[in-house]
Amino acid sequence: MLTPLEVHSKQFTTRFGRYSVAEVDDFLDLVGQSYDQLYRENAELKERLRAFSEKPPQQDSGDIGETLKQTLLLAQKASEDARRNAEEKARLIVENAEREAAAVLDRVQERVRGQEQRLEDLVAQYGTLRARMKAMLDAYLEMLEDSGSDLSDAQRSSLRDPRRE
Repeated sequence: MLTPLEVHSKQFTTRFGRYSVAEVDDFLDLVGQSYDQLYRENAELKERLRAFSEKPPQQDSGDIGETLKQTLLLAQKASEDARRNAEEKARLIVENAEREAAAVLDRVQERVRGQEQRLEDLVAQYGTLRARMKAMLDAYLEMLEDSGSDLSDAQRSSLRDPRRE
């Protein structure tokens, strides 16, 4: 296997100017950098593999099993917390809606009571006005009858209230 040093130290010969030395050198620098990085990553992965393969198999599966258990417990707890939070929000929304509905109902009932009172006042005013009008008409009719004693019977009968007959 080539080492990064071998790639960096490689030199090309030039023949009749067919290759640019600067381009080849730049390319070799890039290849050397890439190869150097890959070489280090490969060595690191080999070390990880060696360390992993030295662990007992039961310990690994136990660690994975324990990690899975913890993950499931955390997921279950997060799910319960989310459900609890959603229920609390729903409860608050319902309480708020009930309060608003009660306030609206109170305002509507107050308006209804006000309108009922106004109707009662109007009915009372109508009764009073009707009684006054009747009293006034009776008074005018009586005045006409009193002043009608000077009139003849024929004139009086034409002044009589047709409703009384």
